[in-house]
Amino acid sequence: MRIKNFKNFCAGLLFILFGVAFTWGATRYSMGSAAKMGPGYFPLILGGLLSILGGIIFVRSLVNRSGDGRVGQILLKPGVLVFGSIAAFALLLKTAGLVVSIFALILVASFASREARFRDSLISAVLLCAVSLAIFVYGLNLQIPVWPAFITQ
Repeated sequence: MRIKNFKNFCAGLLFILFGVAFTWGATRYSMGSAAKMGPGYFPLILGGLLSILGGIIFVRSLVNRSGDGRVGQILLKPGVLVFGSIAAFALLLKTAGLVVSIFALILVASFASREARFRDSLISAVLLCAVSLAIFVYGLNLQIPVWPAFITQ
């Protein structure tokens, strides 16, 4: 059979690969049951669903032609900025607090898009800070530093 959409073909294979890897990794933990889930239950279910989704996309790439189906140029700058913003969040969270970490995450990641505007990124950061504070700090009472250590001392 001939590949009719190479982009979906690659995406389907990638989904299957990650789904099988997560499913295989989850087998090393106890499963438990649906009523009392063990640490391996959720990754097993997600890995299985990802594999099924990958299989559907893979089969559709062999049957349906949609768009040109070609894989475009791989852009490194957006990927580096998005993953770098996640790393900055992880590194800043303990020392700089939740508010500064979220602002760093949103502002660094916004540079990955040409269409992003600074004002919109700032609004997103403020809203995400408010929602995160409401859910994690006040709602769930997680012990996350909210502000940098030099402010709270």
